[in-house]
Amino acid sequence: MTDADANPLFARQTASQTEKAYCALEEMVVTGELPPGSQWSEAALSEKVGFGRTPTREALHKLAYQRLVHIAPRQGVFISEIDYQGQLKIIQARREIERLIVAQAALCASAAERAALRQLASELEGLKTLNDMRVYMRLHFCLTSRLGEAARNTYAAEFYAMLQTLARRFLYFHQKRHSNLVQICDLHIAQINAIADGDAERAMAAATARNDYAEQLARNILMELIVTSAVTISPAER
Repeated sequence: MTDADANPLFARQTASQTEKAYCALEEMVVTGELPPGSQWSEAALSEKVGFGRTPTREALHKLAYQRLVHIAPRQGVFISEIDYQGQLKIIQARREIERLIVAQAALCASAAERAALRQLASELEGLKTLNDMRVYMRLHFCLTSRLGEAARNTYAAEFYAMLQTLARRFLYFHQKRHSNLVQICDLHIAQINAIADGDAERAMAAATARNDYAEQLARNILMELIVTSAVTISPAER
């Protein structure tokens, strides 16, 4: 059994049926179990995740807000296509909001939260050898949640989580173009250590470095897709 099997992707404790339905559906969208462009009924999705219609409906509305699904009255639920033209804009927006999140987390995190972040850094260190993208997705999801909580700004945290989900989905669908996870883990670890140390300036510098890396990776992927005509990007979007 791999670490990914032992630790379900994006697993976390949740208090409500709606939140559990949301976590399950988000996982399925991000990893392609619910393929981009596919059409589903609310009843089918409710059965698929094993929760009632009401929590499933509420979860779908949250996913719609995050642009992961489109709900069409009397037609069903459509899983959104990956927004290739908007990917660089997603990173651009995340770049700014992440600086706020990590700076606030460095200043406001409790001792318990700093300890939990150091544990995540340790798990990311181990992932450099394991090199399992599914495990990385799980840790990335958990890190986003912990940073959002430590920042003490629910408005910023909600927007940050949405941007992280969209970027995570893009990366997961193109993981074959990412031969190993050493560099990206090191970037996360540097950011986490700065936050755990309470150094806001160092945390923001680490966030900038991580987003520089993510932007270059996205550009490389997009250029490969453009060259092979897999996607078409208008000049205004480049």
